[in-house]
Amino acid sequence: MTKTDDPKPHPRQPALQRRLVDAYEVTIRPDPAEAPLAATLARDLRHAATTEQEPPQTQAPGLVTSRLPALLDAMPASPLADTLRPLAQTLDWYQIYDATHVDPALAGGLMAGQVIGSRGILHSRDLYMGLFLLAPHVTYPLHQHAALEIYHVLAGEIYIRHGRAKLSMHIGAGGHSITPPHQVHELRTGNDACLIAYVWTGDLTGENWWWEPQDDGSWDRVCWQRQLDSSWSATRREPLCEAEILRAGDR
Repeated sequence: MTKTDDPKPHPRQPALQRRLVDAYEVTIRPDPAEAPLAATLARDLRHAATTEQEPPQTQAPGLVTSRLPALLDAMPASPLADTLRPLAQTLDWYQIYDATHVDPALAGGLMAGQVIGSRGILHSRDLYMGLFLLAPHVTYPLHQHAALEIYHVLAGEIYIRHGRAKLSMHIGAGGHSITPPHQVHELRTGNDACLIAYVWTGDLTGENWWWEPQDDGSWDRVCWQRQLDSSWSATRREPLCEAEILRAGDR
């Protein structure tokens, strides 16, 4: 995509942030229909307020230690991949969901490491950017959130669908998917693990709603609330109403 016409960031902005923005703008090449959303992501990434911090030195989860090296070796070269590769093993990797309300196989198959965010190399409350590692044969079920989101596949492949009745789109390494605010979507891996770069921006209120079918044919949605450590915890459940279905792009 072409670079935005926004004013240049403040000269005191961390050099890493400037490198990430430049790499993003060169790597992400959106279709015309999604160009405005891609430009919003680039603008917010460029202007997010960040400060450098030292991530805690924690033991990476087993899925990360077993899968990340091979995924990094398999990453096709691109400006964004080349910028993120040397950072990947220094991140504070963590399990996104606990197994209290989630199948342990699913909870143990979704890991994240923030580059920008509360746990990132760059601390920010304005935007999240980082890496998302998914185990093989994992389905991250239908969910929606108020934030604008992009997934850029760095290694492996992913299947994503926007809506219950939609066909899944296959996205291989070098491809991306942009999800507008509130759009319901689902991710699925195949036989191999997948490494994704993501950006979250806009409304970061921290509610992630999972859609769940019920035995009587109705649907509920369950609210997962972002915690201080950036993990998610289930807080409440409500019936899925027609207004929310329409807002979620499910018609």
